[in-house]
Amino acid sequence: MFSTTLPPKNFLKGCIQRLEERYLYASILIKGEESERICIRLKEEEITPSQKRPGAVITLWDGSHFHECAFNDLTEEAFNHKVDKLYSLRNEGFSADEKEAFYRKLFPTDAPIEEEAESFIVAEEIEWKSVPLQQKVAFARKQQEAFKNECDKDIRLIEMVLLLQYVRSCSLFVNRYRYFIQEIPRTEIIYQAIASKKKKNAQLHDGKSAQGGYEKIALSKKERKNFLNDLTKLLTAKRLSPGEYDVIFDPEFAGIFAHEAFGHGTEVDQFPKGRSKGAEYLNKQVASTLVDMYDSPNLPGISASYFFDDEGQRTSSTQIIEKGILKQGLTNAYSALKAALPRTANGRRESYARKAYARMSNTTFGTGENSFEEMLASIESGYLLRHPSNGMEDPKGWGIQLEGYMVEEIKNGKLTGKVYSPVIVTGFVPDLLNSISMVGKERFIKGLGFCGKGHKEWVKVTDGGPYLKLRAQLG
Repeated sequence: MFSTTLPPKNFLKGCIQRLEERYLYASILIKGEESERICIRLKEEEITPSQKRPGAVITLWDGSHFHECAFNDLTEEAFNHKVDKLYSLRNEGFSADEKEAFYRKLFPTDAPIEEEAESFIVAEEIEWKSVPLQQKVAFARKQQEAFKNECDKDIRLIEMVLLLQYVRSCSLFVNRYRYFIQEIPRTEIIYQAIASKKKKNAQLHDGKSAQGGYEKIALSKKERKNFLNDLTKLLTAKRLSPGEYDVIFDPEFAGIFAHEAFGHGTEVDQFPKGRSKGAEYLNKQVASTLVDMYDSPNLPGISASYFFDDEGQRTSSTQIIEKGILKQGLTNAYSALKAALPRTANGRRESYARKAYARMSNTTFGTGENSFEEMLASIESGYLLRHPSNGMEDPKGWGIQLEGYMVEEIKNGKLTGKVYSPVIVTGFVPDLLNSISMVGKERFIKGLGFCGKGHKEWVKVTDGGPYLKLRAQLG
């Protein structure tokens, strides 16, 4: 699993036991990552193997504050040195009843607490490491050449990028009762084109990401064709007249809407700082009664899923919105304690050396009762929004901005073929959510996406949903 030999289980458990002679709670997380990135451009190639050397973070609770110590020497000698130093910082301890009560508060349960030891490993049908580098590079070149050959002859490809990326993350979590290991490989293929026709340029990117190995980078002729068709449409696209319209968000646009609308705004570590308007709306209506929204790190095979978070909480789905009511935010251990809200499995770190924050995972709208065809038929004049490119929110003021590559015109219940680019959606989050009048029957998640906390602390996330019909301000 890890590329470095780790201290044995009994030794780590002994470290926990010694620290809890002086602290109310102690845990150890060991976390590492290795990756390979193959980027093929028209005029250059870049191959980047990398490894985030595994390291450890010891977390302690002294009755009022969390304390942490991070280091990357994983020898028993290094652990003993850190444990001895942390032990010496406190002279008093806690009773067994106090420690047990706090553990139940941190990991709520009514059942008897028992020792848990589990390993969670996502299998690779074709192990990435088993495939020669030359074969992976040849695959990327072949796909790039296929895009070039299948592109309309009157279109000039200024750039055509094929990116293959493999990431294998490993983590081990230990506390008084838990010894969890997870190993999660993730593979993604991303393609981006910049094209020119009659002095007009356009760009577009797409791709997919999923848990697994080399088998996940397959790319069909149909996928290439759909991408090139959309790229061709963008080369004749006009600018959209700003205004308020009936619109349909495709699943990708619905996903970025979910991520931005109730992303950082429902990460509870923002609540005590007064940085989230969501804190004022818990158990209040914020959306149409048709709207359900979830953050679900336990979705099988989805690239941002995991089995336990970086604070040892087993994953489960959190319903953020239920029939339009904001029911729950996303917490890590500290924010759940501070805000007296339920614990969710969203305590995530960029690495062992970074702080654990409340972070999103797979954030999606729930499904509804309508088909895409019913949504189209219901619109006399409006637009279908596809291919989102970026988004941002103001958690404190609940303003939102979504950017996309293209919108397609709808007239009298049908797509006319007219395309406009780019598109920007702006508005007040509750206004947009309350305008949702139809929700699709199926949910789709492509798996692409990362998210930073502010300007840093990047973690893997995904988003998605069904088709949504709503009213939105476009520009």
